Amino acid sequence: HARMFGKYFEYGRYNDVVREMDSLLAGFEDGQACVLATIEGHHLAYAAAPMLDAPRLAAVTSSLCSMGETLTRDLGQHSFVALCVRTATGMALVQRLPRPAQQLILLTAIGEGNTHDQLAGASRACAAAIAAMSLHPTIER
Repeated sequence: HARMFGKYFEYGRYNDVVREMDSLLAGFEDGQACVLATIEGHHLAYAAAPMLDAPRLAAVTSSLCSMGETLTRDLGQHSFVALCVRTATGMALVQRLPRPAQQLILLTAIGEGNTHDQLAGASRACAAAIAAMSLHPTIER
Protein backbone atom coordinates (compact mmCIF):
# COMPACT_ATOMS: atom_id res chain seq x y z
CA HIS A 1 0.00 0.00 0.00
CA ALA A 2 3.03 2.30 0.23
CA ARG A 3 3.05 2.99 -3.51
CA MET A 4 -0.65 3.86 -3.39
CA PHE A 5 -0.07 6.12 -0.33
CA GLY A 6 2.55 8.04 -2.35
CA LYS A 7 -0.05 8.91 -4.96
CA TYR A 8 -1.88 11.08 -2.41
CA PHE A 9 0.77 12.05 0.18
CA GLU A 10 4.50 12.48 0.52
CA TYR A 11 5.82 9.17 1.87
CA GLY A 12 7.26 10.97 4.89
CA ARG A 13 3.74 11.93 6.00
CA TYR A 14 2.64 8.32 6.66
CA ASN A 15 3.38 8.46 10.39
CA ASP A 16 1.65 11.85 10.64
CA VAL A 17 -1.49 10.44 9.01
CA VAL A 18 -1.49 7.40 11.30
CA ARG A 19 -0.89 9.66 14.32
CA GLU A 20 -4.04 11.67 13.42
CA MET A 21 -6.02 8.44 13.17
CA ASP A 22 -4.62 7.11 16.47
CA SER A 23 -5.49 10.42 18.12
CA LEU A 24 -9.06 10.22 16.80
CA LEU A 25 -9.53 6.73 18.25
CA ALA A 26 -7.86 7.71 21.54
CA GLY A 27 -10.56 10.36 21.99
CA PHE A 28 -13.11 7.62 22.56
CA GLU A 29 -13.22 5.15 25.42
CA ASP A 30 -13.72 2.32 22.93
CA GLY A 31 -12.14 3.45 19.65
CA GLN A 32 -12.03 0.36 17.47
CA ALA A 33 -10.78 1.20 13.99
CA CYS A 34 -9.86 4.02 11.67
CA VAL A 35 -9.12 3.20 8.03
CA LEU A 36 -8.09 5.57 5.24
CA ALA A 37 -9.00 4.24 1.80
CA THR A 38 -9.28 5.37 -1.79
CA ILE A 39 -12.69 5.57 -3.46
CA GLU A 40 -11.62 2.45 -5.39
CA GLY A 41 -11.30 0.56 -2.09
CA HIS A 42 -7.51 0.42 -1.67
CA HIS A 43 -6.36 0.86 1.91
CA LEU A 44 -3.75 3.56 2.49
CA ALA A 45 -3.36 3.66 6.27
CA TYR A 46 -5.08 2.39 9.37
CA ALA A 47 -5.19 2.54 13.13
CA ALA A 48 -7.04 -0.51 14.38
CA ALA A 49 -7.02 -3.55 16.57
CA PRO A 50 -4.59 -6.01 14.93
CA MET A 51 -7.23 -8.70 14.39
CA LEU A 52 -9.15 -6.44 11.99
CA ASP A 53 -8.55 -6.86 8.27
CA ALA A 54 -7.74 -3.31 7.07
CA PRO A 55 -7.74 -4.11 3.32
CA ARG A 56 -11.19 -5.73 3.63
CA LEU A 57 -12.48 -2.80 5.72
CA ALA A 58 -11.20 -0.42 3.02
CA ALA A 59 -13.06 -2.34 0.31
CA VAL A 60 -16.31 -2.43 2.30
CA THR A 61 -15.92 1.27 3.17
CA SER A 62 -15.58 2.11 -0.53
CA SER A 63 -18.77 0.17 -1.31
CA LEU A 64 -20.70 1.87 1.49
CA CYS A 65 -19.54 5.31 0.35
CA SER A 66 -20.61 4.52 -3.20
CA MET A 67 -24.03 3.35 -2.00
CA GLY A 68 -24.40 6.49 0.14
CA GLU A 69 -23.59 8.69 -2.84
CA THR A 70 -26.03 6.75 -5.05
CA LEU A 71 -28.78 7.06 -2.44
CA THR A 72 -28.09 10.79 -2.17
CA ARG A 73 -28.49 11.20 -5.95
CA ASP A 74 -31.56 8.95 -6.12
CA LEU A 75 -33.24 11.02 -3.41
CA GLY A 76 -32.53 14.19 -5.39
CA GLN A 77 -30.28 15.44 -2.61
CA HIS A 78 -26.79 16.87 -3.01
CA SER A 79 -23.31 16.61 -1.54
CA PHE A 80 -23.07 13.28 0.30
CA VAL A 81 -21.45 13.92 3.69
CA ALA A 82 -21.34 10.65 5.62
CA LEU A 83 -23.00 7.33 6.24
CA CYS A 84 -23.42 6.04 9.79
CA VAL A 85 -23.90 2.36 10.62
CA ARG A 86 -25.27 1.76 14.11
CA THR A 87 -25.04 -1.63 15.78
CA ALA A 88 -25.96 -3.00 19.19
CA THR A 89 -22.35 -2.53 20.29
CA GLY A 90 -21.24 0.68 18.58
CA MET A 91 -21.24 2.64 15.35
CA ALA A 92 -19.14 3.26 12.27
CA LEU A 93 -18.97 6.43 10.19
CA VAL A 94 -17.93 6.51 6.53
CA GLN A 95 -17.10 9.89 4.97
CA ARG A 96 -15.21 11.43 2.07
CA LEU A 97 -12.29 13.65 2.96
CA PRO A 98 -12.65 17.34 2.08
CA ARG A 99 -10.70 18.95 -0.78
CA PRO A 100 -8.01 18.50 -1.87
CA ALA A 101 -8.28 14.85 -0.77
CA GLN A 102 -11.85 14.16 -1.91
CA GLN A 103 -10.72 10.95 -3.62
CA LEU A 104 -10.17 9.44 -0.15
CA ILE A 105 -12.57 7.94 2.39
CA LEU A 106 -12.24 7.67 6.16
CA LEU A 107 -13.91 4.92 8.20
CA THR A 108 -14.09 5.40 11.96
CA ALA A 109 -15.57 2.72 14.23
CA ILE A 110 -16.19 3.13 17.95
CA GLY A 111 -17.95 1.19 20.68
CA GLU A 112 -21.20 2.05 22.42
CA GLY A 113 -21.56 4.90 24.86
CA ASN A 114 -20.85 7.71 22.41
CA THR A 115 -23.22 9.86 20.41
CA HIS A 116 -23.37 10.23 16.64
CA ASP A 117 -22.53 13.93 17.03
CA GLN A 118 -19.36 13.11 19.01
CA LEU A 119 -18.24 10.64 16.36
CA ALA A 120 -19.16 12.91 13.45
CA GLY A 121 -17.38 15.94 14.90
CA ALA A 122 -14.18 14.08 15.80
CA SER A 123 -14.12 12.21 12.48
CA ARG A 124 -14.70 15.41 10.49
CA ALA A 125 -11.78 17.12 12.29
CA CYS A 126 -9.49 14.14 11.62
CA ALA A 127 -10.51 14.04 7.94
CA ALA A 128 -9.73 17.75 7.58
CA ALA A 129 -6.32 17.33 9.25
CA ILE A 130 -5.45 14.42 6.95
CA ALA A 131 -6.69 16.28 3.86
CA ALA A 132 -4.44 19.21 4.78
CA MET A 133 -1.44 16.85 4.54
CA SER A 134 -2.29 15.61 1.06
CA LEU A 135 -0.41 16.53 -2.08
CA HIS A 136 -1.62 19.69 -3.85
CA PRO A 137 -3.43 19.80 -6.10
CA THR A 138 -5.23 16.46 -6.20
CA ILE A 139 -5.31 15.46 -9.84
CA GLU A 140 -6.26 12.08 -11.22
CA ARG A 141 -2.91 10.65 -12.25
